[in-house]
Amino acid sequence: MRGVGLLGTLGTAVRGARVPHAAPLSTSAHVCAAGKVAPKKKVAVRKGASGERSTGGRRKGGVDTASSLAKASHHFRPAPDMSDLLELDASAISAEALATPLAWSNAQLKALARFGLPQEMARRHALQPRPRSLVRKASVALIERLERAAKEGGARELLVGEPGCGKSTYLVQAVAHALSSGWAVVYVPRAISWVDSSSPYTYNAGLQTYLQPTLVDELLTAMAQTNRRVFERIKTQRALNVDGTEVVASGTTLASLLDRVLKEHSSPVTRQLTLDLVWSTLAQQTEVPVLVAVDDVQVLFGATRYRDADFVPLHAFEMAVPRSLLNTFVAPAQGGGVQRGAVVATVSMSHANFAAPPELLVALREAASGEASPVPWRRVKELFSSPTSPTRVAEPHAYTRMHEQHLANARAAQFALVDVSERLSRPEAATLLDLLARENMLWSVPNDELFIEKLVESNGNIRAFEQAWRKSLV
Repeated sequence: MRGVGLLGTLGTAVRGARVPHAAPLSTSAHVCAAGKVAPKKKVAVRKGASGERSTGGRRKGGVDTASSLAKASHHFRPAPDMSDLLELDASAISAEALATPLAWSNAQLKALARFGLPQEMARRHALQPRPRSLVRKASVALIERLERAAKEGGARELLVGEPGCGKSTYLVQAVAHALSSGWAVVYVPRAISWVDSSSPYTYNAGLQTYLQPTLVDELLTAMAQTNRRVFERIKTQRALNVDGTEVVASGTTLASLLDRVLKEHSSPVTRQLTLDLVWSTLAQQTEVPVLVAVDDVQVLFGATRYRDADFVPLHAFEMAVPRSLLNTFVAPAQGGGVQRGAVVATVSMSHANFAAPPELLVALREAASGEASPVPWRRVKELFSSPTSPTRVAEPHAYTRMHEQHLANARAAQFALVDVSERLSRPEAATLLDLLARENMLWSVPNDELFIEKLVESNGNIRAFEQAWRKSLV
């Protein structure tokens, strides 16, 4: 077999392979046709019962594992009923109501939603079944001063205090009281949003300022919806002129003015001039008391996060909305400002990037250095350099760089300082603890020893006292 070779071997292998049996040739249609497809087996579909769809599988016993079982757990608690809380109305805040919790009314909550709330307060309201506040001595004193300002004339106050003492809450209480009493209200809950470069802006050569159209629209809409009834009684004292053309005649009610400007597709210049006209009318009229409440007022006396074409930071008085607020309410010219009502402002100490500028500190030092000042400068300096504040600032000295215009605006404000950093009393702390327990906010079972311990470790600070109960487990 030596001469067979590879081809011979392959041939032998092929001849020895088995060949499958071939089908016989047929011309019958029955044989050549394709096989029939088996019919699909019908399956009975069980229809579920009508009603709410189940959220999970059911176990033995008919328990819905996603809803009913969770509610059957001992960890489940129904929503607390806080309907017994009194609402804050025009006469609710008084000396007889000290240490009493007051809930915001629906009308007040709608107004606050239009203007907005400070971030910390908005988070707190979201956790509370029924948003509320506590009547304290500072609340009563603030409302009494507002009532005097409504009769005697305009006043400008600056609430100062340690971080967490409730400055923003006092401001909102003043706003709620003014709304319930029929005042015209202008509320600025976050003045930082006016200067942090979060809204569009454009330069206008005619007004020589940087317009903020989105911010102006929000302000006009909030004021028009909140002060509708009051604005129907107040008329403008001059016409609205845009580029030499009279758009709205003098003697028009503020409600009609805002309706026309907001409904029409008016230009940003027209809306900015409308804001100036509305604010100047509110400041000059004496028929209705006006409350202007400004949180984070320190940003009006410093540089902003906005920049010009050369990437140079812009100042607050160069932006249209802050400039209008300064010139009309906060730092008006001699004899200007609110003629009937009050301007109440607070300095925020929770934002390290927006600390109190040295220009404002110099003006406050000059105002607090007199013997008649209700708050001495040493106390003011302690508050602004508090170790619990992220905005600890040093006292300005002779070599501190300052802007002349900011210093002039801070001096023109002529704020009357009011210290509201009063410690929690035992009745106030007990009421607050009872509210937290009813709202299911406590991790620990309260007792007398734990109550005194939390009150002492918080040093009577209302925010620290609440956080001590909500964030600790004993």
